[in-house]
Amino acid sequence: MADQKRSHIDLLELRDSLTWQLSETPYSYVIYLKRAQCHGDLGYPDLGAGDAYRALLLIDEISDDSGEYHEQAVETLQNYLARASSIGGYTGRKCEEENDPCEQANDAGQEDSSFLLSPESLTVNNDRLFCFALLSHFLVQCGCLQSAYDFAARGLGYSPSDSRFLNLRSQILETYNTTLLVKNRHYDDCNFSAKTELPEQGYSRRELYPWNHHEPDRFSDESLRSLDGQIKRLAPKCEVRSVELPVLEADSSNTSFKPSTTTRQLGIFATEDIAPHETVLRETSILTANNRLHDPLCDACSAPLPSISSSRHTPLPTCAECDDIIFCSPACHSAATSLYHPAVCGKPELEAVAKDPSPVAATNALYLLLLGRAFALSETQSIHPLDLPEIKYLWGDFMVPPPSSSSPSDPDDHLPSSSTVRTSLPFTFHDNILAPLHLWEKMDLDPFTALARTDTWVTQTLLAKFRAVASARMNPRTGVPE
Repeated sequence: MADQKRSHIDLLELRDSLTWQLSETPYSYVIYLKRAQCHGDLGYPDLGAGDAYRALLLIDEISDDSGEYHEQAVETLQNYLARASSIGGYTGRKCEEENDPCEQANDAGQEDSSFLLSPESLTVNNDRLFCFALLSHFLVQCGCLQSAYDFAARGLGYSPSDSRFLNLRSQILETYNTTLLVKNRHYDDCNFSAKTELPEQGYSRRELYPWNHHEPDRFSDESLRSLDGQIKRLAPKCEVRSVELPVLEADSSNTSFKPSTTTRQLGIFATEDIAPHETVLRETSILTANNRLHDPLCDACSAPLPSISSSRHTPLPTCAECDDIIFCSPACHSAATSLYHPAVCGKPELEAVAKDPSPVAATNALYLLLLGRAFALSETQSIHPLDLPEIKYLWGDFMVPPPSSSSPSDPDDHLPSSSTVRTSLPFTFHDNILAPLHLWEKMDLDPFTALARTDTWVTQTLLAKFRAVASARMNPRTGVPE
């Protein structure tokens, strides 16, 4: 193990190596654990939590001989151990009870990308406990204290005297109680209940990841020509231009970060006079979502279906394989058939996903449904979700952290200080990690072999774009998305 922490560049190279290894051995929980720690060292606890949870799922698959991926996970582990035996043993880290999970997460990035765990340390029970410790540690960093507490409690359920989980649980409660005492010096924690009072809403970094090669330059001449061509077909009297706009709200949560006074955006501008009441633009989007289970809405564009009287002599198009899937027009039916519906057709469990949620969960349910539509578009058309034309040019309100204080000869070789990183993307364990996995399960999409499309950073990027351009505001009177 190296004596000094890896540099930023080294960690990025390690991450690329581990991601490539996962493409070759998608059911290796060991590699997921290593990449989780690498993401933690890079300052992405949300991505680390995503990897740690996938590792936990694969460990559970190994223990459950009826699991969907049991055979693949066991075979991968056996091959891993056989490789260990063939090279005569090698060094790795054990998950000893006395080890601090925070120190383990920080030390992980110091190891060589080719290190392998020894057969003696590679026990499913120890590694399951390590998953719990990593998840709790990363979720604390994200601000999801309730889920962090739950994973610490699950760890104690397996190992009641494990100091890692006792320390994590104490840290979570102390942090929360201290925060409440600062807000209210008369706060009394005698009736405190962790299951109901710990906050779950956290935040993660909202930025263009260094390995994201799908994001176009929205302001390049090529992009502007492409977007302008699309707008001309929808609004002949308009064009797309880039424009500098003043920043109306500066980020006051981080006093050390000085945002720009302007932001560059794309806008639609008239190229000729437009008469009063003239229709300027008419667009039907296929990337839509609604969370009303039985409302009479088109499955493709979410527009209200024509009334029975108006369509009496012309039955509305439907899907013969699905219940209650109706389209407002043959055009929408055709678009759905060619663009997204084959990926979800004949899967009735999907129809009720995130539908009719509680008012508290309504907003996040809509974003989950948008994720579902994006992945249906992606799978049907065999296009990466971030390359879909409906998504590619969306603004994501991404933040590029200012450069850290580094040596002149090595300007990019250090991790940015935590004080310069803005965490503005809403994040919870359920909405950002668990719910997408359940969605892919119902779509019969293997999240392990499809890692390039379903990786946590992909869903985080999609959610950043959706939240930047779609408010998901609900009408308080009707409960319908506005």
